[in-house]
Amino acid sequence: MNNYNDIKKYVKNHNGMITAKDFKNQKISFYFINKLIFDNIIEKVSRGIYNKTQDFEDEYFIMGQKYQKMVFSYNTSLYFLDKTEVTPYRMDITVPNGYNVHRIPRNVVTHYVPKKYLNLGAIKIKTPFGNEVMSYNLERTICDIIRSNNTGLDTEQINKVIRNAFLKNQINGSLLMDYAKKLRCEKKVRAITEVLV
Repeated sequence: MNNYNDIKKYVKNHNGMITAKDFKNQKISFYFINKLIFDNIIEKVSRGIYNKTQDFEDEYFIMGQKYQKMVFSYNTSLYFLDKTEVTPYRMDITVPNGYNVHRIPRNVVTHYVPKKYLNLGAIKIKTPFGNEVMSYNLERTICDIIRSNNTGLDTEQINKVIRNAFLKNQINGSLLMDYAKKLRCEKKVRAITEVLV
């Protein structure tokens, strides 16, 4: 694409943040990307990530692009799944053991799992800004919350999330127990779900 008006139209109609890969797929050269920045149509928010100047920055999308081997988890996945009444004050991410998460922002809590379980229950989900990121489904999130001491949630909040999910038939019980076995928290999950349900 080499017509500047068509490029501006593409940017205007693009939903969410724009990556260098998006521009490359449209055959838009760096000359035009720089012109868009100079004309204050887009701004560079991170390496290879651009935002329309009138839009809010999507921190979740930027994190997902910066750290490609991460999945949003715990409070953040509950927030994406609309299972919490409060916007989390921190971002929770899960990465494989040994993954170097350097220069991570202060509001990000990193959780580690064996590499073979990183994508267990991972789904594509939209952030509140409409960009797609990787996050855990409800069953995986419940397993993580039950087996961890570093959730940022109190017991009452955890119980409320689990109870509401079961009451509204939003949980696949066999999938939950399958994840619980793999993540070695089957007894804890069974004990809590039996009391709450």
